[in-house]
Amino acid sequence: MKKLRKADPVVVIAGKHTGSVSTIQRVSGDFVYLKDVNVVKKAKKGEGFVKKTLPLHVSSIAYYLKNEKVPTKIAIKVDAKGKKQRVAKKTGKTLD
Repeated sequence: MKKLRKADPVVVIAGKHTGSVSTIQRVSGDFVYLKDVNVVKKAKKGEGFVKKTLPLHVSSIAYYLKNEKVPTKIAIKVDAKGKKQRVAKKTGKTLD
């Protein structure tokens, strides 16, 4: 089970865009694409300059708790029925 999923709120904790809060658009292995973060202009023949979103490594981002406005780590715990759930380590609340 992956700890980060599409549409999760995240904050960038390392690199050029440190402190940017965004949501995940796509997850590809150990890399994620964030909305309006790490966007570059690429020259394409016949089209001019096109905006392109580049991926960030998952180690450079953290899950963002909107209510508390702090980043947190995510733990995976198994409930009594044997189902896996994601839990925020700072608050202990289940996500989703």
